[in-house]
Amino acid sequence: MSKLCGIFLVILSLVLPSGIQCEVVDRIIAIVNDDIITLKDVERYVHVEKKGKYTSINEYLRNLKLKEKIDIFISDTLIRQQARKLKIDISDKEIDGIIENIKKQNLISETDLRDQLKKENVTYKDFRNGIKMNILRSRVIARVISPEVNITDSDLKEYYDKHIDEYREEEYRLKQIFVSGQRQDGAQRAMAAYKLLSEGKPFEEVAAELSDDPSAKTGADIGYVKKEDLMPQLKQPLMQITPGSYTQVIQTPYGFHILKLMDVQKSGTQSFDATKDAIHEKIVLNESEKRYKDYIDKLRKSSYIEIKI
Repeated sequence: MSKLCGIFLVILSLVLPSGIQCEVVDRIIAIVNDDIITLKDVERYVHVEKKGKYTSINEYLRNLKLKEKIDIFISDTLIRQQARKLKIDISDKEIDGIIENIKKQNLISETDLRDQLKKENVTYKDFRNGIKMNILRSRVIARVISPEVNITDSDLKEYYDKHIDEYREEEYRLKQIFVSGQRQDGAQRAMAAYKLLSEGKPFEEVAAELSDDPSAKTGADIGYVKKEDLMPQLKQPLMQITPGSYTQVIQTPYGFHILKLMDVQKSGTQSFDATKDAIHEKIVLNESEKRYKDYIDKLRKSSYIEIKI
C-alpha cells in the first residue's frame, strides 16, 4: 500500500454536476464492445485520482460538453475491460487503506471526509468506486505499458541525486486546530482562533473552545505524522516554522487548519539502494503515463464503440 500511495502524489475528483432541475429519463448512450453505457451511468460517474491531496474540480466538468464526458467514461470502460482480461481486481481492503491515507494527508476525520463528499454531491459508494477505477488504471498501465519502458541504473542515480530532499526522513509531532468547511462562519471562526493565539491564549485552550477536530478533547495533539504523508498545503507552512510555533490559518478543501509544530524527528536520508526500487517505479509510471493516450487510442481502434447521441 505504501508503494501505491507513493505513486499517486494528489487527489483529484471529477464529478458530473447534479443540479439539473428535471428528471432524467435513462437511455443507452454508448456501446463499448460488450458493455452498455446509459445516461445515468455517466451521471453517476466519479473519477478520483490520488496524488497527495483530495481536490474537487467540479466546476471544470460543468464546462465540458456531455460528449466529452462520455469520452472519458469510454476510456475507463476500456480499462475495466482490459483489467478483466488480465484478471486484475482490487480488494475492499486496498481501497480502505487509500481512504485512510487520504484522511491522514489532509489531517481530517472520517466525518470531515464524508461531509466534504456530501458538499460535492458525491456518494461514499461512488467515491470508493472512483478510487477503485484509479487503481485499476494504474495496474493495467503497470502490466501492459510499463514493461516497454527501459530504465538504467544511471537514470535511477541521476533522479536520486536531483531529488535528494524527497528522501530525507522526517516526522512532525503536531497539534491542530481544525474548523470544518461545512460551517458557514468557518473562515471567521478560524481567524478568531488565530487571534486568540496571537493574544497569548494557550493552543490547547483555543482548540478546546473552537476546534472541530476530535483531538480538541485531548489537548489538540494528533501525534507524529511523516513529512512525506502531508499534502503540500500543510507541508510547506510547517517547513517555515520551528518547534513551539504555529502556522497561520491554512485553508484546504475540508476547512481551516492551524498547526502547531511540537517536535521534528530526523532519521537521516534514505540510501540510494533503499530507494532504488521506489525510484524505478516512479520513473516507469511517469513514462507510462506519457504513453497512456497512445494505448487508449490503440484500444479504441481495436474495439467496437458506438455513441448514440
